[in-house]
Amino acid sequence: MSARITYPVGAVIKNVAQALKGVVDQIPIVMSLDQFSIEALSPDKVSMIIFSIPSSAFEEYSVSEEIKIVADRDEFVKSLRRATKRDKVSFEYVAGSRELKVKVFNVRSNLEREYVVPLSEINFERIGSLNVELEVSANLPADELVSVIKDVSILGEEVSFIYSSELNGIKVAAHGDLGSYETILKQFQPLTYLESSVGSSIARYSVEHLKAVAKLLNLAEECSIAFGADKPLKIAFEITGGGRVEVWIAPRA
Repeated sequence: MSARITYPVGAVIKNVAQALKGVVDQIPIVMSLDQFSIEALSPDKVSMIIFSIPSSAFEEYSVSEEIKIVADRDEFVKSLRRATKRDKVSFEYVAGSRELKVKVFNVRSNLEREYVVPLSEINFERIGSLNVELEVSANLPADELVSVIKDVSILGEEVSFIYSSELNGIKVAAHGDLGSYETILKQFQPLTYLESSVGSSIARYSVEHLKAVAKLLNLAEECSIAFGADKPLKIAFEITGGGRVEVWIAPRA
């Protein structure tokens, strides 16, 4: 069981790793035959993040069989901190080893840096995506969702997502000691897509967990959101280089 994979745009993985640092306390990595992924839960089990890149997007992808390892978060982030869009990033793992080799190679300067990231676990049980039917779904520019998250984070600990067929939109509301916030996301203002299988739906989520997602959203141009009454909030988007991020946030009671 061994793996050697090389991704041509190091900045992509670097940016994801830095964003994940504020959400998770470890980096569970899966190198399967067809994709590289990071599948992680927040320490309180409220948020789940799945970052994946298909094997076809890699310059080199040699994996003998599925490998599941848990890397030290801080050391993993540190190994990628100098990676730029001109750098290639390679990951190497050999069966039985308790470390992951990370190499950052700059194409322009022909300089290679090598790091050793300690592993705390091998062959963990994968999380996988949730199979939940969410009644309301929409698409919008990622920076619009980031603005909404910034606004609600000023006011309180909880944010409500409310769909109404009468509004033909999604109301986002938050309340706190400093006042109230409310905005309605409608078709083309700024939603680019909106669909619902129900006439109305409401769900509440932690503002703190949404704030953590905002850093990841900076990697995307457009994103999708989906939710249902007392069901998780799903935020998904594509990133440069063929990668995809999927975030799930559990509802508040």
